[in-house]
Amino acid sequence: MNYTAAIPTGYGRGERLVLDSDEAVNQLITLLSRAGTHDASIQGDDATATLDVQIHDGFGYLLYAGENMYGFSVGEPGSPDLRELSEVGFPAGSGVGLTRFRQAIVQFVRTGGALPDAVGWRPVEEFAG
Repeated sequence: MNYTAAIPTGYGRGERLVLDSDEAVNQLITLLSRAGTHDASIQGDDATATLDVQIHDGFGYLLYAGENMYGFSVGEPGSPDLRELSEVGFPAGSGVGLTRFRQAIVQFVRTGGALPDAVGWRPVEEFAG
């Protein structure tokens, strides 16, 4: 199965990157680290699970939406709140280090969209408020 990252790069524009290798995942992280490009949505051909990702201030943020979980990554306590800076609305404490961020993306792609265990997860409802 092919997994593709959709990366918005401006109003009505964007890039698509097929994540078919470790190099492609590295390229995605490089793109997300650029000024003006911070988020992407990763989905397989069957669209059964989605991984929304964002990089901000050296932290990687993840939102998994699949059959078994709709939740944010459990991250570093000092990772900033992105609810005002992100369409997804990543809460404070959900940003992880970029090594674990990369591992989670690789696991998602290699396991056919299964919930990555490189990071912990908390249901979205636990962050409401």
